[in-house]
Amino acid sequence: MREPPPDRHIDRTVALGLLILLLFSAPIMNWWTSPNSPWYLPYLIWMVVICIIAWINLRRHEP
Repeated sequence: MREPPPDRHIDRTVALGLLILLLFSAPIMNWWTSPNSPWYLPYLIWMVVICIIAWINLRRHEP
């Protein structure tokens, strides 16, 4: 089975990311802006996003 060209892989990753953002944006925004949320919650959310992106890039560049 042939591997898709690299730019096709990026298109799929971006499309999947946008779909996830669309599905989870309202619940995450409600959670993020609730008055009872801790001060570090935005940083925690960004750390999770950065870790997921790093994991995807590391997995894609494995030999």
